[in-house]
Amino acid sequence: MKKAIPYLVTSLVLSAPALAQQPEAAGKDIKETKAPAEAQARVAEHREMAEGKRQMAAEKHTKKAEMQAKKEEKRLMAEDQRVDVEEARMKVEKAEKAEKTEREAKGMAKQAEKKAEQERKELGKGSEQGQQAREENSKKWWQFWK
Repeated sequence: MKKAIPYLVTSLVLSAPALAQQPEAAGKDIKETKAPAEAQARVAEHREMAEGKRQMAAEKHTKKAEMQAKKEEKRLMAEDQRVDVEEARMKVEKAEKAEKTEREAKGMAKQAEKKAEQERKELGKGSEQGQQAREENSKKWWQFWK
């Protein structure tokens, strides 16, 4: 029995808090504690500041998008002008090239006329053998119809 008494006392000491009367709120949902007015005011102030920052960021983003749109528009206008200038330059070059080829064609025609006249002038000159030699030499290999 001497051994049982200390065990009994120890178990009573440890179980005493379990047998104590429970408060009213025990077993029910814990109620939210209300924050003091100052804390609520600070929270509201922080929310307002955050909303203000969001609005400023949105305005900044909008302005940036507008600036980029303007830059893109200017770039496109400059590109259109560059293309127009390039097209005008190409037209001028094409006209000059056509004029040049036309002049060259006229020059070649004049040169061919002069050669033809030159051959005619030589027809009546010199001996018969010289005339026959000139006729044979004047025929070109690609002019097989002469």
